[in-house]
Amino acid sequence: MVDVAHIIPRSPDDPPPPPSRWRRWLAGGLAVAVVAGGGLWVWKPWRSLEIPRSACWSALSKDDLTPLAGPYGKAFEPVPHARVQTPTAPNEPWVRSNDCHVRWRGDDDSDRFLLEVQVAPAWDGVDADRARDTAQHYSVADLDFGPGAVGLASTDPSHHVRLYVRCDFQVPASDKPDRKAPQYVRVDVGGDPVGGSSPAKSRQAYADVALKIARVAAAEYQCANQVQLPAAAPAVPELAKEKADG
Repeated sequence: MVDVAHIIPRSPDDPPPPPSRWRRWLAGGLAVAVVAGGGLWVWKPWRSLEIPRSACWSALSKDDLTPLAGPYGKAFEPVPHARVQTPTAPNEPWVRSNDCHVRWRGDDDSDRFLLEVQVAPAWDGVDADRARDTAQHYSVADLDFGPGAVGLASTDPSHHVRLYVRCDFQVPASDKPDRKAPQYVRVDVGGDPVGGSSPAKSRQAYADVALKIARVAAAEYQCANQVQLPAAAPAVPELAKEKADG
């Protein structure tokens, strides 16, 4: 006997048949895959952020470097040193250094200096550094670090913030035989931030870093005077040249 229902075509007026179960499962699976794939693209779990817990003579923590870093990549100090080099300290390159570098390696293969710090006697002095920046048409602003220190913020691409700490220290006569010991120890802080923050925000991070480094440097220099440093760095203003460019 022939099944007539299977050979008679369906009339256009007949209601459509209900979707089969496997089609509903397929549609649901595709929807889940699309949502999951979109979530992974936003989250990007294969990317990560690595920042050292300590850097620059152990003066800086992860929180000090995070404002300068990008969302994905690795910050690291290629050659850590335990102590700051001073004019009277032994020359031990494996232990002491007067500069610190923190590099940044992004997941896009970018490689740059996230942070550059140098500590040294301020032989030229605050006024000379300010005049040099001004002569090169960099904008400069004074930063109020209290009575025991002087701060300068500059658009100089090499050194964005300089902190001068009042410190009475001894300098070997052979270093500068024709000059008196400077009144200040200078902490230069600069770098190439990757976090996408404005120059003013990056420079604020540099000021915070400079203050922490200054505390370590003052202890290493064994200043004869009572070093006076504030509890926190002052607010760094947006510099005039950046306002004009913006």
